[in-house]
Amino acid sequence: RLPLLFDAMVSKGRLGLEKFVELTSTAPAKIYNLHPRKGSIAVGADADIAIWDPNRETVIADEMTHDLTGYTPFAGRKLKGWPVTTLSRGRVIIDGDKCLASAGSGKFLARSGGESAKPTGRLVADMDPERNFGAKLL
Repeated sequence: RLPLLFDAMVSKGRLGLEKFVELTSTAPAKIYNLHPRKGSIAVGADADIAIWDPNRETVIADEMTHDLTGYTPFAGRKLKGWPVTTLSRGRVIIDGDKCLASAGSGKFLARSGGESAKPTGRLVADMDPERNFGAKLL
């Protein structure tokens, strides 16, 4: 999904690379109180890094998925900008088009949401199940 965002934001000139990194990495890490361990490149951080070729043009295909779905609704879409190497905790887990990560190689991180991730105790009108479906949940 990040290549879709990169194409729409950075490749099309709507957003700078620094803002893209902030929105897709740093800010989510802060929301879930994982920063600076996640979402930053610094001494003591986990070294989760995606290295991008901003000029690589790629047509998405079902065969490119690295999960069990076996398909993507974005098949056939041409994108500019593509990750060429991905590191997790400093280890290469994606090299080109090859997934090198093994099952179970991930690591669970207990986390607590920051203020922006906490429930407010009220529902947005459009998401209120009682209003929209007659279900009383809260």
